[in-house]
Amino acid sequence: MLANVQNLGKLWVLSLCYGGLLLVTIDVRSNPLIVARSCPVTFQGHDIGRLDFSKPWYHSGRENASYIPKDNATGVGLEIHFFSNQKGSVQQQNLARCDKYRILQIRSTNIRHLANEQAVQVDVPPDFHEPFYDNAPLEHGYGDHFTPKDSRDKPWSKPVKRASTVAIYDTPYVSDFYGTEGEDMIVMFETCVVCQREQQFDSILSCGNWGYVREYLGGMTGWTEPEFIESQCQAKPSSVFNHTLDTQQRIEYSYYLNWRDF
Repeated sequence: MLANVQNLGKLWVLSLCYGGLLLVTIDVRSNPLIVARSCPVTFQGHDIGRLDFSKPWYHSGRENASYIPKDNATGVGLEIHFFSNQKGSVQQQNLARCDKYRILQIRSTNIRHLANEQAVQVDVPPDFHEPFYDNAPLEHGYGDHFTPKDSRDKPWSKPVKRASTVAIYDTPYVSDFYGTEGEDMIVMFETCVVCQREQQFDSILSCGNWGYVREYLGGMTGWTEPEFIESQCQAKPSSVFNHTLDTQQRIEYSYYLNWRDF
């Protein structure tokens, strides 16, 4: 690993490189990206980038966010960044011949669901035309960008600068209303990088899974604040991920038909 720190007046810039892979360039004085898990992203056995999962934070119904869970916390927050290296960059070697990188995520829960929800589903609103998380109004960014304007459910007071190929900012939560008496509330996510091609089939690349649990205590307490389930790397999507895409009918997106062939 090569590390370079420069003092540019009042701005400190930190650059981390792994064999030409630029991970992040940020103002280290204010809310730097704290990586809790870094997963290799591969295509046909070749390393083309990294999928980084940040240190999690906690919030109460998308308010009062902090890295330390408070007694009334109901959800968690995570920023997830994909950084392509020279072999994966669409402007450089582009080994996988991608036109764009996207983020696709599924959610699995045991909580009570709304009428249009399922226990396992693609994690986007029901009116989306694409399955990708990096679409408005979901919070995301490309290249040099600022974090989302809404900082109420983030552990920083105003948007901060980030730099990655594609990033998402997810702040899920579950109120006590959706719990089942006597059962812990478990929410899990599987987040994958997709190589999107305009003239060919897309490829699902490497993934990571993460989530949280709210333990049932009963009585007046109900459920505890969330306990984060640490991110884990996956070389390829799970069978649950593939089955969810195969059987979902909310979004007409046929490019997954040949994803298994890559």
